[in-house]
Amino acid sequence: MPAGRPVDDDDPLAIETCRVLVVEDNVMNRMVAASFLKGAGIVDIVFAGDGIEGLAKIEADRPDLVLLDLMMPHMDGHEFLRRLRAMPEHADLPVLVVTALSGVGERNAVFALGATDYIEKPVNGRELVARVRIHLRNRVLLRGLRTYRDRIAQDLDILRSMQTSMLPSPQRVREVAEQYGIGVHSFFEASFELGGDLWGLVPLDEERLGVWALDFSGHGVAAAVNTFRLHLLLGRAGVSMAHPNALLRELNAALYAILPRGQFATMVYAVIDIAAGTLSFASAAAPSLMIGQGADIHPYTIRGLPLGIVENTTYEVRTLPFPKGSILCLASDALLEIPDKTGRVLGEEGAVDLVRETAATCGPQPLSCLMDAFRGPEVGTLDDDLTLVWVSRDE
Repeated sequence: MPAGRPVDDDDPLAIETCRVLVVEDNVMNRMVAASFLKGAGIVDIVFAGDGIEGLAKIEADRPDLVLLDLMMPHMDGHEFLRRLRAMPEHADLPVLVVTALSGVGERNAVFALGATDYIEKPVNGRELVARVRIHLRNRVLLRGLRTYRDRIAQDLDILRSMQTSMLPSPQRVREVAEQYGIGVHSFFEASFELGGDLWGLVPLDEERLGVWALDFSGHGVAAAVNTFRLHLLLGRAGVSMAHPNALLRELNAALYAILPRGQFATMVYAVIDIAAGTLSFASAAAPSLMIGQGADIHPYTIRGLPLGIVENTTYEVRTLPFPKGSILCLASDALLEIPDKTGRVLGEEGAVDLVRETAATCGPQPLSCLMDAFRGPEVGTLDDDLTLVWVSRDE
């Protein structure tokens, strides 16, 4: 801070570093305004003699506040305000009008043009400084909030990229599909910047493939962090990956030890055995699997507690036929619980009907067709994280 600059110990914001532009054609009035501002510790002051020069100074000097006279040659204050507020990048720049013009009509006119505040001449120094301080404090706070928002946005972009990287890549999906003679399609969308849904494919051997989907409670950063935790746990799982009930029991114990109380996950894990033509699965309170052939699709589920609630929990396993031509659809609870494009909540019965219709009428891109029927071409922001996984065995 320059020597001699007054410091207000009661002002926690560094408004003394702010720049003020004084747009005033009268040299004496400019000097008086500058004297008041410097006495308050605001020394970074630039001047303009009319509106034209004032607009140029805004582009060149990027002030934090403008003191504006109305009666000026070449371009008066009214036109200055009109042009300034037509620039989106300066929409929130505070402009304090200082004028000898008075009356309600004049006040209304300048506020309609975008003035932030209004002071009549002759100027009272204390009032001018007080109002300048208020608007500069707001400016500093807004700038801080924008910096914070930008930093959070950058962090969210990184987290979103990390979360997306945990999903099977298109290349990985193609490799798995070719290896096992199946079709695999997926849809994933978070309701916020980040979500608590995740799904994956686990090749077990030449004939067996694991397919799973999970949904953590909550939304946003906390739910996303939990998906990272579970992805790490899955990477450490060994022989239990071949046994759905054993895997869920192992994950439940691990999550119970690390999740804050009140947080949990629902999950379904299925093993498709190509040679045996079967599908074995276990469920931790996940929505029903939808399985069948053609339009003959039915829901299947097993009772099981969510992961992370009770330390020692066992899970049942169920085995179903899954011959050539079979279809498996995994869906997070958003498909059942958020309104479709008509405003109707599908529930399990409606979701199964939607999958049946998709299986019967849609071609090689079933989930695009399903989502078009569910939400239409303009999906918009979903009210919950939505994951869909569609696995079909080739005929």
